Amino acid sequence: MDMHLGIGGVALALTIALWFGTTSGGKHTLSWGWTLFLATVAGCAYRAAGEPFSWFSDLIMDGAGMAGGVIPKMTAAGLCMAIVAVVLFAKNSLRKVAFLGIAFTTVGAGAEAGPFHFLAERIQIIAMHWA
Repeated sequence: MDMHLGIGGVALALTIALWFGTTSGGKHTLSWGWTLFLATVAGCAYRAAGEPFSWFSDLIMDGAGMAGGVIPKMTAAGLCMAIVAVVLFAKNSLRKVAFLGIAFTTVGAGAEAGPFHFLAERIQIIAMHWA
């Protein structure tokens, strides 16, 4: 049996950790900083994972495309700033912040430039090196 976790496995494990780590009644609860850090790594990992884990990033990017259809000339950076505004100014639970963080990073990694795209590429290169 192959024990290789892979990029998709890392993304899925981080998402599960975010899901259970952001409940208020759990044994361990993540702080805001850890939640955003893990969401950033998970979002970049989903972007770098490819099939079949790309469904998550494809879903988010399709939503970004629909937002661009409703608001012409909406760029990935503009959509990221809209997500940041929701995180900063709306009343959010820690779990909602976690999944908005994954969405933010996935959109940022799909922008073909910038730090999140760079992080997604580095995750992919490291995974190829370890394989």
